[in-house]
Amino acid sequence: MKKIRIIGCGNLLAHDEGVGVHVVRRLQNEILPENVEIQEMRTPGKQLTELLTGTEKIIIIDACTEQNNTGTVHRHVLKESADEKLQEKLFQTLHAYNLYPFLKPGTKTSSLGLPREIVIICIEIEERHRFCVGLSQKVFAVVDDVVAMIMKELY
Repeated sequence: MKKIRIIGCGNLLAHDEGVGVHVVRRLQNEILPENVEIQEMRTPGKQLTELLTGTEKIIIIDACTEQNNTGTVHRHVLKESADEKLQEKLFQTLHAYNLYPFLKPGTKTSSLGLPREIVIICIEIEERHRFCVGLSQKVFAVVDDVVAMIMKELY
């Protein structure tokens, strides 16, 4: 059974920017297969290498400001190689873009057994740099939809 890691990105104190963490915390209430591991990534750092290695599939959930349509969910799938498409998709997120240097071909970490499949789920938010706890109504309204989307990825 392939190992799957789900990474929720965000800052819970920064309003909608914390949506990835809210989603993975909600996922912890679900019955997940034994091969699934959930991680929160509040601030990127040394743990990135550990989060990326040793899995066959990674699902990244993060906030984005792609088309200014708050609450819209985008799903991107990249397989086998980290190319410019990956960079483009990761740069649309607010926090997951920090993963690109670790996934980029030719880097030391790219030879450490990185995932063959990367799924990026980004939820559009309206306002960046707003500091308060909780999610806006439009973003909160799609959390269950994102959880359902992830559950389909797993089963």
